[in-house]
Amino acid sequence: SAPARCAGRASPVTLRSHLALLGFAWGSLGRRRGKSLALGAGLALGVALIAAVLFVTSSLRGEAARARGVAPDLVVQRLVGGRPALVPPAWASFVAARPGVRRARPRVWGYVFLPAVQANVTVVGREPGDGGGLDAVAGALAAGRDARPGERWAAVVGDGLARLLGVGPGNVIALPSARAEARPLSVVGTFASAVSLFASDVVLLDERDARVVLDCPEDEATDLAVDLTNPDEAAVVAAAVTERLPGARVIDRRSLARVHDLTYGRRAGIVFAASLPGLLALLVLAHDRASGLGPAERREIAVLKAVGWSTSDVLAAKLWEASIVGVAATSAGVVLAYGWVFVAGAPGLREVLAGWSVLYPTAPLVPAIDAGELVGLCGSVLGAFVALSVVPSFRAATLDPLDAMRG
Repeated sequence: SAPARCAGRASPVTLRSHLALLGFAWGSLGRRRGKSLALGAGLALGVALIAAVLFVTSSLRGEAARARGVAPDLVVQRLVGGRPALVPPAWASFVAARPGVRRARPRVWGYVFLPAVQANVTVVGREPGDGGGLDAVAGALAAGRDARPGERWAAVVGDGLARLLGVGPGNVIALPSARAEARPLSVVGTFASAVSLFASDVVLLDERDARVVLDCPEDEATDLAVDLTNPDEAAVVAAAVTERLPGARVIDRRSLARVHDLTYGRRAGIVFAASLPGLLALLVLAHDRASGLGPAERREIAVLKAVGWSTSDVLAAKLWEASIVGVAATSAGVVLAYGWVFVAGAPGLREVLAGWSVLYPTAPLVPAIDAGELVGLCGSVLGAFVALSVVPSFRAATLDPLDAMRG
C-alpha cells in the first residue's frame, strides 16, 4: 500500500515508501492505460527518429574512418581551370624526391557512365605485375578468382555493381569508351570490402585496359597517391608541393576527417531541425494532457488526501507515473531505432544522410554508437518530459479533498 501519513506528523521518506509509491503509480497507469499508451507511443516514435539519425551518422562516420585508414597520406591532383586534369609524369618524380616522401604512386582511375544502370561506375587501374591484389580497395574475393598479373581485359567487379547488373564470374560486360581498341570485359570474379564505399560501384582492370577505357595517355595519371615516412609531416610536404607545382591541389587524409564530420553533421542537423517541431509539439501535448485532470483522477486524489496522504506523497506518485512512461518510451524508442538502422538498414534515412544515388552501398551499417550522444539524447528528452509534469502534478497534489469530491 502507499505510505500513509499521520495527521500533523510526516513519516520519514524511506526506500520502502518509494517502492510503495512506485507500485501505486504503476497501478494508476494501468487504470488509465489508453492515455499512458498514447503518450508513450508518441514519445517513443520521437526518440526513435532522433536516435536513428544519431546511429546512422555515427555508423557513416565509422565507415568514413575505415576508408581513410586504407587511403594514402596525401593525394596530389592537378587542376586546370578549377577542374581536375591529368597529372604529367614529371610531377611524380618531383613529389617522390621530396624529403619525407616514401613513395609517390601514379594512379589511373575515373568514372564511366553506364547506360544500363543510368549511373557512373568507377574504373580503377592496377599496375602490371602487382599480383592482381585487392589491397588498393581493401577488398577480398567474394566469388570467382582474381585477375592474373598482366591478364588483359579481365575485370574484378564490386559485389554491389555485380548484383545490380546481375553478372558474375564467366559473364561479359562492355564499358563505353572513346577508343576503338576497347574490348568487352570478362568478369573473372567479384569482391567485397569492409568499406562498402569501395565495393559498390568499382571495376578493377589492368592499368593498360583502364587507360584504354578512360582514354588516358600512357605517360599521364589521374592523380598521385603519396605515402609519407612520418604522417605528421603531411602539412609540410603539402605546402612544398603546392608552392613548387602551380595548379596542384593536395588532399590531406586528416583533412578528410574534418570534411566527413562536417558533411554528416550538417545533414544530421537538417534532419534534426525537421523533426524538432514534431518532438516539441509532442511534449506540449504531454503537458496539456497531464494538466487536464479528469473526474476519476480528482476523486482518486481526494480519497488519498482524505485517508492521510500528504501533498508530497501525491506529488511523488505523479512524478513516478511520468518517470515510468518516460523511461519506457525512451527505451522503446532506442530499441526501435536500433532495429530500424542496424537490422533493417535504415530505409528512407540512410539515403538522406549518405547522399548516394543509384549504385547505393548495400553493406549493412556497422554499429558505432557514441554513448555520450545517446545518453545526452535520452536524458534531455526524458528530463523534459518529466519536468513538464511537475506543475500539473503539483496542482493535483494541492487539491482540497472536499472540493475534489464535489467536482
